Amino acid sequence: MSKENHKVLHISTECFPAAKAGGMADVVGALPMYQGKHGWKASVITPQYALPWYEQQSFRKQSSGTVVLEGKSYDYTIKKAAKDTLPYPYYCVDIPGLFDRPSIYLNEHGYGFEDEAERNVAFQRAVLQWLVDGKSKFEALHCHDHQVGFIPFLIQKSPQFEALSAVPTVYTIHNGAYNSRYTWNRRDLLPEFDSTNSQYIDWDGQMDAVATAMRFAHHITAVSPTYLEELQRMLPPLQFMSRHEPGKFSGILNGIDASVWDPKTDPMVDHHLSKSWDQFKKLNKSEILSHLYHLEGIPLISFIGRFAHQKGADLLVPAAERILSRFGFVNFFILGSGDPYIERTVEELRAKFSERVATYIGYNEEMAHKVYAASDFIVMPSRFEPCGLNQMYGMRYGALPIARKTGGLKDTVVDHGDGGAGISFDYDSVEDLSNALSRALYLYRDTKEFRKVRSRAVRQDYSWSTSASSYADIYNQLINV
Repeated sequence: MSKENHKVLHISTECFPAAKAGGMADVVGALPMYQGKHGWKASVITPQYALPWYEQQSFRKQSSGTVVLEGKSYDYTIKKAAKDTLPYPYYCVDIPGLFDRPSIYLNEHGYGFEDEAERNVAFQRAVLQWLVDGKSKFEALHCHDHQVGFIPFLIQKSPQFEALSAVPTVYTIHNGAYNSRYTWNRRDLLPEFDSTNSQYIDWDGQMDAVATAMRFAHHITAVSPTYLEELQRMLPPLQFMSRHEPGKFSGILNGIDASVWDPKTDPMVDHHLSKSWDQFKKLNKSEILSHLYHLEGIPLISFIGRFAHQKGADLLVPAAERILSRFGFVNFFILGSGDPYIERTVEELRAKFSERVATYIGYNEEMAHKVYAASDFIVMPSRFEPCGLNQMYGMRYGALPIARKTGGLKDTVVDHGDGGAGISFDYDSVEDLSNALSRALYLYRDTKEFRKVRSRAVRQDYSWSTSASSYADIYNQLINV
């Protein structure tokens, strides 16, 4: 492989630490840092939001222009973050009136913005117009999720962007449960293209971004091998295309940034790993569970994430209540937000078991790090999980995952009874989750076995190096290196 650095641009609506709503931000924020070792210099471009991170940075104007959607003009400015702001070139698109909001996707009532179509398409078209201007050239474009799913089509079929038609595209599905689908009376959101090509962006009578990406991206990836298999059964456009072009699809497991998630150096935790894992856990528990009794020798089971049906969060409270009523030697920490009903039940659980349950309603990155450092187990009862990162963070910090066998959880969490480093279960039911939690408590009681499994967990390597190499192989194939 040549030592020459080729250039790839990641196009996404999220990137940690600038803008994060979910796991896609962690992927887009970390993967570029590892790609240089594999011959690819990566850059990232996202919208610019009215979020605190942007207010604290310095940007330099790169380009400007206007996008016309359905007869309405939207001015945009392409900006580049000052050198060393992030460990790779970071660009953002400022589109006044569309993205200058203090939230990435949701309004103040927790619902998606009504102008989501305008926002997504304006962002895609602004990025492509900037690339056509030619001031920044890339040998591959990596598009992340449905918000940018029309890009592979536009650069091949729209005369406005034909200068980019030879640039290969990779499209990654982070969560197939979401899509950008617009009725055909919104055709003028998109730029000019031959009407005979309309059939290629249509699925079930609508303009469908995911179906379009399936047809026109040069390679499609999902964020874990098992999730790709699940999507091939459940996502009709992918099911259709993978039958016709099976070599076009890959399942590549996400990784984590091992420099950020390091129990020996993490600046967000109060006590670093030095002498032993037992000491590390004891000290960090004392920081966040000081009000819970029987702290010494009591396992901590934690949930970190969105209170959503996808995450199985509705199963958590009834299962935890069963365990708390049955066992006297367990504490819970629940950190997250989302469904108002689930938030209420979480708080009711805390009130009922005030000396056994700690909660934090909301998103707090620093608190999440502290909880991983303190926990003995991380519970993930997801109904579906494209990849999941929490189980990887947990193992890195000596917290064994209790996870349902789905998507990336199935790929990464092998039951300790089968020689793995976690506890896995099959069904999205309170009964199955309760049984898994019970097994965790019995494992914890067997100190020797628990330490052996924990030792196995912390030796797992889920850094980005392997995944970055896999993506580089795909890029190289596309440009015939």
